[in-house]
Amino acid sequence: MQRPFLDGPAYNDRKTFVVKCMLSQYLQKLLGKHPAKTKPIIDAERYDTLKSRLQKELFQPVDESKAFFPEEAALIKSIRTETAALNRNNITRTQAYLAFYNRNPEIHWAFLAHMVSRNGGYHMTDLKSSNMTHLLDRAERQKFFLFLERANSAIFADAFPQLLLYEQSKQKELPLRRYLPVFRISRFMAPIWECFIEEPHSPLLTTALIINEQRMLQERILKRTRHGEILRRLDFQLQEYLGFMKVIFPYANKQKGLHSLTGITVERFADPKQRIATGKLLYGLLFQHPVVFRGVGHFTKEIPHTGSREDYWASIYTSDGSTSKVDKIFSPTLHDAWKDQLFFPPHSFDWFTNESFMEDLRSLPIIKKEDLTNEVLENVKQLKTLNEMKAIF
Repeated sequence: MQRPFLDGPAYNDRKTFVVKCMLSQYLQKLLGKHPAKTKPIIDAERYDTLKSRLQKELFQPVDESKAFFPEEAALIKSIRTETAALNRNNITRTQAYLAFYNRNPEIHWAFLAHMVSRNGGYHMTDLKSSNMTHLLDRAERQKFFLFLERANSAIFADAFPQLLLYEQSKQKELPLRRYLPVFRISRFMAPIWECFIEEPHSPLLTTALIINEQRMLQERILKRTRHGEILRRLDFQLQEYLGFMKVIFPYANKQKGLHSLTGITVERFADPKQRIATGKLLYGLLFQHPVVFRGVGHFTKEIPHTGSREDYWASIYTSDGSTSKVDKIFSPTLHDAWKDQLFFPPHSFDWFTNESFMEDLRSLPIIKKEDLTNEVLENVKQLKTLNEMKAIF
């Protein structure tokens, strides 16, 4: 017997139902979106100073052929080994981000990355959920998974060495500029880290890391590999249009097994500017609202990440695929859904070739917290209906 909120309309009304849902989503986007208010990240004088340093960086030659002392070479090897070990899969990456943040709470980006990585795991296991059995064939699921895994793996491979270098610099003086090129990190980040070490400013560093990782992803993965085509697939766009591509933050335990959710809908994922804007919105949502920050923090301490949506909605989802759980949506753990993947390193093109991205460092949006629990429940219902329609037609 199905749960009441999952019961859809009769089969002969389902096309009408889906059309109404699409129209509703469209009207919300058309009428409900207003330009977000913003606040400056740093004052005008500090921004001008940073901009000048970044402009100078554009004309500095990058020397990747440095000779390192044995102690330095040992540090480089250690960071490479640790990064590779923790980059096995979505579970290990997600845990690594949180562990780093717990040791270094001034690095807000690590906590944001942990929550975004949790969502990445949910999207990976969605491909094997009972709500997607008829929407995608086996080959399409594999392609979507490889795209998600490749993108998230590339971000970790770029970001985590930076985090470990910074952590080392807290223990002893460490010229990050000397090490960053070894890990193929954009020269954009050298002045950013230097400024942070001179005068710590978490919002500025977080924004810079958001920009760097999305620009790196665009330049090294989406532009130069077949994975870029995934973003232009009709099925992907359909899910995005109907509002299924959400990044959610469980922030309150509404009742046993059902957490209240906030978050945002991801739109135009193929556009790097939009991905950067989305990252800034998520950062604001997570750190501007104490109730969200405390609630999400409590959730991460209490609920280890498995990749299954059962983590936050145990009364709706189950990672148990047995027939005794037919009243719930099957949402497998990541370990049960997908095997670990091994990727070759991407090309080391540096995206930072001009000044056009510096304006993104000026401000952050002021975002209002909205409870998305009911909206997400409705999305689950719509997706279930689409899946059942596909089975018929």
